[in-house]
Amino acid sequence: MSRGGAGMTSARRARWILVISTLLLVLCVTRLFYVQIVRGPSLAEQGQTVRTSVSEVAAKRGSIMDATGLVLADSVQTYHIAINQVNVRKWRHYEDQEQADGTTRSVLVGKGPAEAARQLAPLLGVDPVELGGRMIGDGTYVYLKKNVDAVTYRKIRELGIYGVEWESVFQREYPNENTAAPLIGTVNEEGTGSSGLEATFDDLLQGTPGKEAFEIAPNGAVMPGGKQTTQEPEDGATVTTTLHADLQHSVQEVLDARVQQHQADWGAVVITDVATGQVLVMADSDSVSPDNAAPQTVRSVQYAFEPGSVGKVVTMATALEKGTVTPTSVFTVPYALDIPGETLPITDFHEHETQKMTTTGILAESSNTGTVLVGETVTDQDRYDMMRALGLGETTGIELAGESAGLVRTPDLWVGRDRYVSMFGQSYMMTALQEAGLMATIGNGGVRMPPRLVESWTLADGTVHQPDAVEPVQAMSSETASHLLRMMESTVDTDEGTGQMAKVDGYRLAVKTGTAEITGGTVSTVAGIVPADAPRLAVAVVLYNPKVGWLSSDSAAPLFGEVVTQAVRNLGIPASTGAADLYPNTPGE
Repeated sequence: MSRGGAGMTSARRARWILVISTLLLVLCVTRLFYVQIVRGPSLAEQGQTVRTSVSEVAAKRGSIMDATGLVLADSVQTYHIAINQVNVRKWRHYEDQEQADGTTRSVLVGKGPAEAARQLAPLLGVDPVELGGRMIGDGTYVYLKKNVDAVTYRKIRELGIYGVEWESVFQREYPNENTAAPLIGTVNEEGTGSSGLEATFDDLLQGTPGKEAFEIAPNGAVMPGGKQTTQEPEDGATVTTTLHADLQHSVQEVLDARVQQHQADWGAVVITDVATGQVLVMADSDSVSPDNAAPQTVRSVQYAFEPGSVGKVVTMATALEKGTVTPTSVFTVPYALDIPGETLPITDFHEHETQKMTTTGILAESSNTGTVLVGETVTDQDRYDMMRALGLGETTGIELAGESAGLVRTPDLWVGRDRYVSMFGQSYMMTALQEAGLMATIGNGGVRMPPRLVESWTLADGTVHQPDAVEPVQAMSSETASHLLRMMESTVDTDEGTGQMAKVDGYRLAVKTGTAEITGGTVSTVAGIVPADAPRLAVAVVLYNPKVGWLSSDSAAPLFGEVVTQAVRNLGIPASTGAADLYPNTPGE
């Protein structure tokens, strides 16, 4: 080939190389533009995500307080310490040591799980050999110890051991131990309320967790100077109850002592404010601190029982309200009454001659036969309507799960002796809370105020919220309530009254005792109003299946007196200013 042809070929090749190079350059520029400009933000975000470790920052669970501001449940910040078994294998511990020539040199002191265990064991209070064994494996997050205090946590962080990790948590504490424990409730391992107020108000108490994000290196270590962002958590609300913790504690002590003395299966006490329905005390026997405890039953709310002779108040209220009797109406009361269609008669507890008694005397001496005579002056529907007006047979709406409505059947479902025994507190059931509510209604001029346990809650921003106001119910006239209040004073202040053991020096009491039969035993209960001349408190006490002193007059009545003594002292309730003006128990008194 001639030199000219060779030159042309070289020139052609050079042009092709230039074209191809230009095309490649254009492609590279185009690709670079696409990657950096078009896809740049999204790729940067992806890269940031890959390099970022995000962890949740726990919110502090809100406190539960009593009515005076005393803390019943609180949360204390602690830390769970964990180990990344893969990373700790790579860890080397160097220390600067001074040399003979005056210089310092980093010297390897120890490495891996063994050295980490040696340093951590004294802080965690664990045997170093055992701790070292737990650090060996392929796990990336293995707990070494939970709920470590803040001081220990800071000391662990200062060690700078690669592979040691932690998480901030809040441990629930109950500074007053078993005081009102079943009401306060429990929190499970996940930090969720599992019973009591802890469960009812869990959404408010929980708060909102925050987030913490760090840039991390490929080996998992936090990058010094890397991007760090924090979203602060919002702490849970503080719930303020209507309870008075000091009084609650005192009542629990006297209740436990009575349960033991009378060998009862269990006992319960409820004290409410007559005017507002606020629960001041709700005590269960044998309560234990919620710390690591299983959910406890609130018997005052969840257990129903036949009220026995306390139910006679309902019959009296019905007859007074309907105007078929007055407190001084006279009845001829026998020891036994034959019941149509029944072989067994209705009898009084104590055998007696047929005698003249007033309506007040029948209530004070707790006569079954006399109460039946009063009950027959009204219809069965009238008595049923009064039961329902008093809130029996329905839940109160108290802020606790598992509330029993008790048991009240309509008259068309009464069979056999039900019509008669229901007049003196059998064949239907109520809870201790409902029993206290019955008394509160009488003390409040016939107005029933549904009971409440929570006064308010305060959010993290300081705003205070209150639950919806309860709707009052006019269960009976104020005149009927006034008559009942005065009639029940005779239960305590007359020689024939069954509630004499409930007396409290200086205070007039309106009381009714009750002893109901259950399979293999009895329920002993007393309910009343304090003081009778200026009602402030409604009180109900229950001893379930006492084996010793099983009559309410011998067991529940003295317990009632002890509880009232504690209550009037703790709450500063003034003593009565005058003697009771009692209705006569018998004609001619």
